[in-house]
Amino acid sequence: MDDALKEQQDLYDETWRKGLEAGKEERGNLQTNLEFLKTIDVLKPGDKILEIGCGIGTIVSRLSAEGYSVAGIDISRRAIAYGLEKYGDINLEVQAAETLPYENQSFDVVLSFDLLEHIADVDRHVAEVSRVLRPEGRYLFQTPNKYSNAIAETLSHKSLKWRRAHPSLHTPRQLKRRLAAHGFEARFIKMNTINEFTLAKLRKRIGPVSGIFKHVDFRRLPLCLQTNLYVIARKT
Repeated sequence: MDDALKEQQDLYDETWRKGLEAGKEERGNLQTNLEFLKTIDVLKPGDKILEIGCGIGTIVSRLSAEGYSVAGIDISRRAIAYGLEKYGDINLEVQAAETLPYENQSFDVVLSFDLLEHIADVDRHVAEVSRVLRPEGRYLFQTPNKYSNAIAETLSHKSLKWRRAHPSLHTPRQLKRRLAAHGFEARFIKMNTINEFTLAKLRKRIGPVSGIFKHVDFRRLPLCLQTNLYVIARKT
C-alpha cells in the first residue's frame, strides 16, 4: 500500500473508531441500498460477488445468508475486525479499492455503496473493477450526486473542507462518461432515499427545514435532482 493509501487507511480507521464507539455501525443508507439490489433483480444463484468498501460487512452477511458466494473488502482495519467479530464466518478482508488482489475475470458482480466519492484516483479503481469482472459482468453501485451533494456539504460545513473526504463527486453525465471510458455501459435507477437514516443526516446538515423531504418521492424527480446516483454498469 503506497503512502497516500496508508494515510487514507489511518483516516478511516480513526473515523470508524469514533463511530463504533458512539454506537454507529452503518455509515450509509443500508435500507435503500438493499432495496436497490432487490428492485433491479440482477443477482443470480451461483453469482460470485465482491463488495468493495463493505464497512463492517452487513450486506456481505445478508447475501451470504441467502446463499451467494460473497467477499467483502474495506480499507479500514477497524471496520473489518468489528465485522468479523459481529458476523462470524463471512469473507472479509482489509484491502484498498484501487488495488484488488484478485485474478482477471474473478467475479460476476461487483458492489459498492458510498465508496466512489471517497476515491481520489477513480480511473484506477474503475479499471480494477473492469479487470476483475467477467464479460457482461455488472458493477452495481451508489454514489452521491455532485449537483445536490456539493451544495449540501458546503452549507453544512460553511466551507469547502468536505472535499478532502469527497474528492470525486460526479454528475450523472460525468459518471456515465467515465464508466464508458473503461468499457462500461451504464444506466441509472431512481430510488427514493428518504427514510429515518437520511432524515437524521439532513436534520444535522440543514436543520428543521429538512422535514420537507418527507413529502418528496425522488423517483419522480429528474436525474439531475437525485440526491444519490444508483447505477447498473455492464462490462461490454
